[in-house]
Amino acid sequence: RSPCRLALAALVSLEARGGMGYEKEVEANRDLALRAGQVQDAIDALLALERTARLSGDIPGTTEVCVAIVKICHDAGQWTLLNDNIQLISKRRAQLKQTIQAIVQEATTWVEEQPDVAKKLELITTLRTVTEGKMYVEVERARLSMTLARMREAEGKFEEAREVLQDTQVETLGGMDKREKTEFVLQQVRLCLATNDMMRAWIVSKKVNLKFFQDGTLDDLKVRYYHLVTQYHMHSKDTFELFSAFQCLHATKAIQDDAALSADALKLTTIYLLLSQHGNEQQDQMHRLKLLKELDELPLYAKLVELFVTDEVFTYADVGTALEAEVAPDGALAKPLAQFGGLAEHITQTMHLRIVQHNMRVLAKFYRRVKMTRVASLLKVGEAEAERELSEMVTSGALYARIDRPAGVVTFKKPQKPNELLNDWSGNISKLLNLVESTCHQIHKETMVHSLA
Repeated sequence: RSPCRLALAALVSLEARGGMGYEKEVEANRDLALRAGQVQDAIDALLALERTARLSGDIPGTTEVCVAIVKICHDAGQWTLLNDNIQLISKRRAQLKQTIQAIVQEATTWVEEQPDVAKKLELITTLRTVTEGKMYVEVERARLSMTLARMREAEGKFEEAREVLQDTQVETLGGMDKREKTEFVLQQVRLCLATNDMMRAWIVSKKVNLKFFQDGTLDDLKVRYYHLVTQYHMHSKDTFELFSAFQCLHATKAIQDDAALSADALKLTTIYLLLSQHGNEQQDQMHRLKLLKELDELPLYAKLVELFVTDEVFTYADVGTALEAEVAPDGALAKPLAQFGGLAEHITQTMHLRIVQHNMRVLAKFYRRVKMTRVASLLKVGEAEAERELSEMVTSGALYARIDRPAGVVTFKKPQKPNELLNDWSGNISKLLNLVESTCHQIHKETMVHSLA
């Protein structure tokens, strides 16, 4: 039938009933089911009415009758009958979208009130089957999936819980507000981390729109998000990403309002920035961090930042004892590290490495040629370790150096190309001639002044 004919048929049907709905028929069959106990007879009668309304294109009438059917099953406590009729109504020929949406929304409200886990699970399964592939009930399906995932998680079946949620794309749903969407994605990330599916956790975490956190209304979700993200980065040992996460946590108002949490976040921010690979961005962030007044209240961390931004050689022994005490099991950072999954051993080992690399860059800045024994003595490490670290830095492009192993000499000065050498020579000759000319002028000036006197 064409839409015009369906609309005309619905109008004729409505006029035949005097502009009224199916209230009388619904009420009569409801009494038959709940008072006389003839539930199936009442449902059969209403299904006949539903067919008439559906084929005539009566959207309000069809919806009213179908909702009445599922309500009768629910009020009569017939959960199996309820599931059967939900599926029956949704599979009927030319069933209206509005009708399916109405019965799904109505039945969804009964999920949480069902104390029997088996019956609750059966109802969720039925509703998820009915809503599969239907865009107009995607929000209801997502919420049902969340409920089912929580049930599976409560049973200890984390893998099944993750599989229930992983295919739901809530970021495209228009019927959810930003809080509900963010909570859903965070639940997906948490379950991926719980099942050690790290790559999927990182991919799913990218679905969170960080602009949602800017207005401050979702600070609780922001804190949860960065807690989850840091768990992934702790696993991959990406120190600069860890710094970025802790920096965002420290900037959160909810963290700033708590002095202890703020101090812990700033300590972790500083530690993981210092543990990051040397680069322009890392250096820029380090100088920005140095300007924070809050850092002055943490002497050890202020000292570490000062040492790394200064072109001077220092050793791990200068800060190692205090740092190891800080990250020890009874230290100030023990609890935050345990919360985020950080390892004290990784911090101390990487810090030792970064100090050696810092000292190498300082030596390369002030030396052209130097003995390897001298390098090792300045760095307070063995010659083999100094050579190995220097080789790794050269390979990564962090600095230029050449080692003459028979002579035991390290050359930090990069040899010039012929054109560069000629340009430097020409520039030096020009400076020399300018200096000679200026000197001659001053001598001539003094001679004339002396002759006049």
